[in-house]
Amino acid sequence: TREAATQSITLLKNDGILPHKAPKKIAVIGPLADVQMQDWYSGTLPYAVTARQALAARAEVVYSEGVDRIRLRHKTGYLTAVDGGKSLKITDTTGAAAQFDLFDWGGWSYTLRNVATGKYVDGRLDGTVGADSAGPHEFDVHETFTIVELEGGKLAVQQRYKAEGADAGKWLAIEGGRITLTEDRSGAAEFDFDFVVKAREAAAELAREADVAVVVLGDHPLVNGRETEDRQDLNLPSAQAWVLGEVLGANPNTILVMSSSYPYAVNWAAKHVPAVVWSGHGGQEWGNALADVLYGDRDAEGRLPQTWYTDAAELPVMLDYDIVASDATYLYYLGQPLYPFGHGLSYADFTYADLKVDKDRAGSGDELTVTVDVTNASDRDGVETVQLYSHQCGSRVKQPLRQLRGFRKVRLAAGETRTVSFTVAVDDLAHWDNTTGRMIVEKSRQRLMVGRSATNIVLSASVRIDGETAGPRDLAKPLAAASNDAYAGVLWRDETRASGDVIAAEEAGGWIMLGDCDFGPGYTTVTARVSGQASQLQLRVDDPLDGDVLAKIDTPMTAGVYDYAEVTVDFGGAEGVKDLYVTFESGPVRLA
Repeated sequence: TREAATQSITLLKNDGILPHKAPKKIAVIGPLADVQMQDWYSGTLPYAVTARQALAARAEVVYSEGVDRIRLRHKTGYLTAVDGGKSLKITDTTGAAAQFDLFDWGGWSYTLRNVATGKYVDGRLDGTVGADSAGPHEFDVHETFTIVELEGGKLAVQQRYKAEGADAGKWLAIEGGRITLTEDRSGAAEFDFDFVVKAREAAAELAREADVAVVVLGDHPLVNGRETEDRQDLNLPSAQAWVLGEVLGANPNTILVMSSSYPYAVNWAAKHVPAVVWSGHGGQEWGNALADVLYGDRDAEGRLPQTWYTDAAELPVMLDYDIVASDATYLYYLGQPLYPFGHGLSYADFTYADLKVDKDRAGSGDELTVTVDVTNASDRDGVETVQLYSHQCGSRVKQPLRQLRGFRKVRLAAGETRTVSFTVAVDDLAHWDNTTGRMIVEKSRQRLMVGRSATNIVLSASVRIDGETAGPRDLAKPLAAASNDAYAGVLWRDETRASGDVIAAEEAGGWIMLGDCDFGPGYTTVTARVSGQASQLQLRVDDPLDGDVLAKIDTPMTAGVYDYAEVTVDFGGAEGVKDLYVTFESGPVRLA
């Protein structure tokens, strides 16, 4: 497990502060610095070595969890854990039982851990509230809350969990001096926050005294951004980001370590923090693995398995899974990511030379052998992940800007050169062709590229592929609407309860495009197979808005969405090979 964790740790940025140069005192700070999370669907850890524990074995460590410690003050007293945390009451005490550590997990999701019990506040299904939970640990999480500011500046606490059929979570309320849950917003208890410890100030004070500060931030795998729960943005949780900023202000020798289930848009950190490290929640030996990499006992071997964007605005809408149309993922993304797919730095420097492909031309059934010489040009051993991408130059369809075809992890001694080899089957360069309804290898030029990431390409070479040339669509045969080449404002729906796909209008003005239609023979009628509400379809060439109208099809209402009717109308003249657009003028009609 230590080896797996070590190889997963990814160095995203390094201004030379890493590897560690024998610091005497390290400030280890953050809500993930002394805990090892179990990721979603992971096994149970038999033990855990945290970042704090592993670094403390190598240097003097001072530690701050980096979370605010607060009291929730009601006009009648303080929220207090009683009976060992079995319940919460309003009392006059201000001691540990009335103090809570407030964890910010992003997306307005907070957990509160009582200082006296060491356990988390839990809103139970029976409406009672206590502070005796180990923390989020079940599929339905009852330990997360949102802090809501009320008119007049008071604060209310609302549970994030909502029962099936409920519009929102319940509120903390007071009933007979005890804390309960209520659905009634007007019955929510109103609090003020009194700070016992301000995380930013405490963390900065420790960092100021240390040689190096290691700030360990990230997510709770069961809280925000998981199955059934999507994040609304890509930002670090606000409280965590504030702690990082204060620590860096106190100590310029600050290293950001992120342990998370997903990427963050850490734009500020990427610009200002000297070193940025990321990995997933790496199991029981993660702390030792992290220390091995930070101290340079092992090279940083991890490479990003996803693109890190600068903002959620760079992503398609939540349920849009068409990566081609939305220019999503490393395959199609046109922008400049914060960190690209495949990115990860090494402590060594590598050079690439003498890229070769064993064939100038190739066809179906052939294999291409790609070789490149990689040299460790530094004075220390290191690990490089050599990545091979391809791009098809010229196609009747939109092709990926780059597509990973293979990668090789090579361990090179200082000064060592090694020839790295890849094999690419020409048949693996095939893509789905809507005109023929099958996978084809197109006649094209393929650019083969080697580099360190999807956007850090070092060398490239080209190969001619003797493949097929996709012909125009034969209008004498039925054209499936779902086999369109482009679309807007439409949805894919089931043709029958058993199989098939049809296109349904999401809104008036939606359209599909069927590319390269051969109008040569001079067709006079067109037949549409439709179902659903009465509507109108229009057929245009070359443009969905301004193209010449070839036909208007008034569709009837059918008995149901699985009951189809065929409508035949006259078809206006068109010549040659053109793109055919079908526009949905009104009504939720389905087109087969």
